[in-house]
Amino acid sequence: MLMRIAARRGGVLLAALGLGAMVGCGNGTQTTGPGEEMVNSEAELYVASTRLWRPMSIPVCWENPGANDATQRQWVRNAVERTWATRSGVRFTGWGTCAAGAMGIRLNISDVGPHAKGLGNSINGVAAGVVLNFTFNNWGQNCQNTRQYCIETIAVHEFGHALGYAHEHNRADTPASCTEPPQGGNGDQTIGAWDLASVMNYCNPQWAGDGNLSVTDQVGAQQTYGIPWESLGGNLTSGPAVAARGTNRLDVFARGTDNQLWQAYWTGTGWFSWFPLGGTLTSDPVAVSRDSTRIDVFAKGADNAIHQTSWTGTTWTAWSSLGGSFASGPAVSSWGANRLDVFARGTDNQVWQSYWTGSTWSAWFSLGGTIASDPAAVSWGSGRIDIFARATDNTIVQKYWNGTTWVGWSSLGGNFISSPTVVSRGANLLDVFARTADNALWSNTWNGASWSGWTWLGGELASAPEGVSKASGHMDVFYIAADGSLRHSWYRSGW
Repeated sequence: MLMRIAARRGGVLLAALGLGAMVGCGNGTQTTGPGEEMVNSEAELYVASTRLWRPMSIPVCWENPGANDATQRQWVRNAVERTWATRSGVRFTGWGTCAAGAMGIRLNISDVGPHAKGLGNSINGVAAGVVLNFTFNNWGQNCQNTRQYCIETIAVHEFGHALGYAHEHNRADTPASCTEPPQGGNGDQTIGAWDLASVMNYCNPQWAGDGNLSVTDQVGAQQTYGIPWESLGGNLTSGPAVAARGTNRLDVFARGTDNQLWQAYWTGTGWFSWFPLGGTLTSDPVAVSRDSTRIDVFAKGADNAIHQTSWTGTTWTAWSSLGGSFASGPAVSSWGANRLDVFARGTDNQVWQSYWTGSTWSAWFSLGGTIASDPAAVSWGSGRIDIFARATDNTIVQKYWNGTTWVGWSSLGGNFISSPTVVSRGANLLDVFARTADNALWSNTWNGASWSGWTWLGGELASAPEGVSKASGHMDVFYIAADGSLRHSWYRSGW
């Protein structure tokens, strides 16, 4: 059945808009959660988990766009993009006129009570899956005086249903103070406590939250659709590498379709797009900055040796070989201006190391172990190195140098298909990321005393992830998507 418009019992809507009815919505018998373990529990949402969209790029089209409603259609798109798309990993694509048999979310413009015909992907390809009102001649006449506000607010609410979220006031734990009756389809899992401020709650004292996601709407959306990502373009064929030369500089590298090293960089205000640096790479590159100007980039060459190029502050050096014969790309860490430690998997599947003392490279030597991926490395203090890799059982394992000796190996568990990456955002703090078989990103955090356990972050990875910290408490994480573009997300006390 359709979730039709329900009359508001209180005077909230009348006071705010002079309307006598609230946003209407569609039915669906769907369920909650991304199908992965959710570690965070403070978020609210009443979710239909079996109706979440996978993949998370959702086509959207208009069934009956008019010559005179382009502005209103743009209001809808802007409202949805600044809320659900900006605060989670969902991506809405298309937005043109529906072709015959078009799948995804099909939008219909009609002067009736706005509604969705179901929750989540139950409306995939359904005619008039979401109905929106632009004129308000027959329904919600007082919206004629606040048309943009109404169109945007309703769009955010109805797209919540299209993403798989039922009405918050349908939950069994709805308090007696909320007297709105349940309406439309229910979810199958509640996440966190009941939220008065949710855009999906008819009892919200602000009509549908004025079209603004509550804090817990945002956290709940990230638990079901992952953290938000931006695309940085490119046509890349390897996992990325990244170095930070300060709080306002990020340098990102990857292999192009020509097997050369390509670079893009962040200046503090914007991204400077991709350009080639030469070389012939046969692995993911890695990069590190050991002072405010220097960048060192390493990769495996066609001869299976590890090669290096460096930015001196004014120019890139020619590629030079560190020798060796390896079965993986390298990892690199630096604990000071005159120290570099490079690691790679040998043909014996052991971890091998070479280090730069400020004047010369050491010979390669084995650290033992049996790994099945590129290693990852980070230094969070002078004399400290932590290295991680995927083991033959697809778990992530760790070994560390404590200043005098190597300690390990120990397992962090998990079941992964990619190399890990590791970021340190402060002394004795580590965040490890890796890709699972469903191409999602997972993280595990060391807080100085214990590991958090693996947490699902979403994404649609086609490469191993890579990350860096450019300031205390900050993280920037990157991956290559299936279309060869680079995607980026960042953590600043939250994603």
